[in-house]
Amino acid sequence: MLRLLTVVSSLLLVTGVARAQSAEDLTGVYERVSLTNTTSGLEMDPGQRGLLIMARGHYTMMTIRPDRPALARGEQLTDKPAAEQIAFLQTWLQMNAHAGRYEVDEQTLVWHRDINEDPAQVETTSRLAFERRDDLLVISFGLPNGDRYEWVWRKIR
Repeated sequence: MLRLLTVVSSLLLVTGVARAQSAEDLTGVYERVSLTNTTSGLEMDPGQRGLLIMARGHYTMMTIRPDRPALARGEQLTDKPAAEQIAFLQTWLQMNAHAGRYEVDEQTLVWHRDINEDPAQVETTSRLAFERRDDLLVISFGLPNGDRYEWVWRKIR
């Protein structure tokens, strides 16, 4: 009898830990906390800010440096010399932004990119491991060069 209780308890524990999540479980508004290269241990772009909104199977995500240059009130980009215009726009293009549909498959977040700052990424799909840690959404992914990353978002709504 004790053995049966141990087996049943173990199964319940495993089932609770491995519970599949749904898209609704991730619904909310999140702010970027960090992006860490877990291969090197380095935090990437520590000053960068970001917002991730997930609702009803759709998401939008944007990260950008808050200290990027801005035009003075009334100033037009065309008022600048060509080289300064290019430098200004290159700084503004240093962002990560995409939106589309999402779904959850077990512990995998699947992003279907309908819109992306990089036209080559439109209509692509990303499969990202994720886990919830209290009010944090932790997304893990790898790059072709072998580096692994942990992207942490805090739920704010």
